Amino acid sequence: MTDTIHDFAGGFPAQTAASWRALAEKALRGADFEATVERHTIDGLQRGPVFFDRPAGTGAVDTLPRDGHLPWGMRQSIVEATPDAANTAALDDLMGGVSELELRLDSTGQFGLKANEIDLLDAALKGVDLSLAPVFLDSLDGQGHHAHLALTLFARRRLDGEHLQGGLGLAPIERAARQGIALDDQCFPKASDLAQLSQAAFPQLKIFRCDGALAFEAGGSEVQELALMAASAASYMRLMLEAGLSVDDAAGAIEARLAADTDIYLTIAKLRAARRIYARIAQSFGAREAAQRLSLHATTSGRMMSATDPWTNMIRTACAGFAAAAGGADTITIRPFTDAIGRPTGLGRRVARNLQILLAEESHIGKVTDPAAGSYLHETLSDELAQAGWSLFQQIERRGGLVEAFAGGWLQGEIAAVRDKRLQRLADGEEIILGVTQHPDPHPKPVETNGTWPETNAPEGALTAIRLATPFEGAQS
Repeated sequence: MTDTIHDFAGGFPAQTAASWRALAEKALRGADFEATVERHTIDGLQRGPVFFDRPAGTGAVDTLPRDGHLPWGMRQSIVEATPDAANTAALDDLMGGVSELELRLDSTGQFGLKANEIDLLDAALKGVDLSLAPVFLDSLDGQGHHAHLALTLFARRRLDGEHLQGGLGLAPIERAARQGIALDDQCFPKASDLAQLSQAAFPQLKIFRCDGALAFEAGGSEVQELALMAASAASYMRLMLEAGLSVDDAAGAIEARLAADTDIYLTIAKLRAARRIYARIAQSFGAREAAQRLSLHATTSGRMMSATDPWTNMIRTACAGFAAAAGGADTITIRPFTDAIGRPTGLGRRVARNLQILLAEESHIGKVTDPAAGSYLHETLSDELAQAGWSLFQQIERRGGLVEAFAGGWLQGEIAAVRDKRLQRLADGEEIILGVTQHPDPHPKPVETNGTWPETNAPEGALTAIRLATPFEGAQS
């Protein structure tokens, strides 16, 4: 053994883009270089074949060191319909290693927990030490009502308001767009009142959720996802400032949710780009440097999940989870492998949380801060995604902001166009989904769930589109 470090590149001349291309074209023997070698994202951004430099001024985007014992928040989504079932799942998950809980709340109980009264919410969280295990709300409807119940429960339990963490998950604009409903005149005033109440009693809580993942799950692109996150952040920052919160408090009360999928490199670049965009937005409002750091929650994508062969989803969620961790997500939710067809059994939840533990404790990915920093590929993609996302965000602002962009149906139309383009590329064979459009298992093994989702939420294949209704018409918020 020797401690001598050898320079394996020593003595070899450095290659330039031109010299490399000449060798590549020689190897192609007349085949068209662009058609054969070059690759682009759905947004048209070049992602290969090779990069010889990185954009000026780029580098590590998240310099905060990670905790060696808990490098990111391991958040599990609780989707059981009844408080008793939700409580059992929550306690099992906490004992199994997760550090945070997310309650998917649904007033009907079809797609999540039915807890429309404080006693029901209290029962779902019986035995959960909320000072140690932060709880975040993901309300499919009645966001304001559920947020008020949560704040009341925190007060009833006499929790330490100065240090309590968690999130109310308010996202009224995204919810209205998803359900195709009009924003009630009282929607923003109610959200403003909740922001004031939350900040006064529990200043560490995340109040608003910028749900960029909504665009991605509807079939949109990475650029559209980033632009939605940015426009959402700007909208909720303005709302909180009007409510009397300081700029730093408002910036710290936002959590963004983005999707992570099996495209590992693009996911890493997208998460890194999100931090740059948010920092620029917070800076433009006057936030100090410490408040410009985005609280980033990555959820493994729902649209990548197979309903016909759910067992293969374990591979998909493992890849997406790795991408989220390498991309620097502060919190990660890994979907159970049966998520596309129904509520998970204990096995589904256990596999989901064990994947996180494997990533943290066996791959040690959390021991490195921003592992993609310095990579020409990731730096270039991060920079291009940030610039393209910012450009689309500016278009949304010029149209009057996110509410107007959704109300007129323009943003839904842009997302639908990308979705149609993606579906056409799959149909033409330009893109493949392993196990779905290529090499599907002709005899997939059945899988057990705790009941299937209602037909209105049934998947339409691997590229499931969450409904982004247009315009904001019909029922009131």
